[in-house]
Amino acid sequence: SNAKMNKFIVLCGGEGSGKSSMIDRLKVKYPTGIVFTREPGGTQYAESIRALMFSADGQVSTAETQFGLAFAARNDHMHKKIIPALNAGHVISDRFDCCTFAYQVCGGEAPQLLDLFWATRDIFVPRKPDLYIFFDVPPAVGLARASTRKTGNNFFDEKKLPFHEAIYAGYKEFLKKVPHKTI
Repeated sequence: SNAKMNKFIVLCGGEGSGKSSMIDRLKVKYPTGIVFTREPGGTQYAESIRALMFSADGQVSTAETQFGLAFAARNDHMHKKIIPALNAGHVISDRFDCCTFAYQVCGGEAPQLLDLFWATRDIFVPRKPDLYIFFDVPPAVGLARASTRKTGNNFFDEKKLPFHEAIYAGYKEFLKKVPHKTI
């Protein structure tokens, strides 16, 4: 079937790694045949969850709460957008489950979520990405770039360097278990 032939690709990286700029260029180069999406979000319901995650209350919620919300949004995203889109073409997502691993499990210093992450992923992500493309930019460099942006920053951008270093290490750990390319 087409859904097996079509590729599901995730772009990931820390703040200021160049991911969003690359996606903007890809949208221009491939105006048809590829569905572009993002996480958290991608569907109306998942975008509502995203707004909750980035709200004032979300900023002070626990890693466990953010983990649960991210996977709830992701499951809706999978069933309502990604899986149907793969029947028609390729899908490129700006962030995906790698980010829950990096931000909530590692950045949130919640090692108790490690086994739960992989178990939840097995059930909540019925179609795994074919490839993760990791934008390997050292956290200090990425944060300096992100600080020059006029829009698009969220509370994660305001966190200190050790948090971003934990995220970076989290991406590296996650990538050991999935098909990936580092650029």
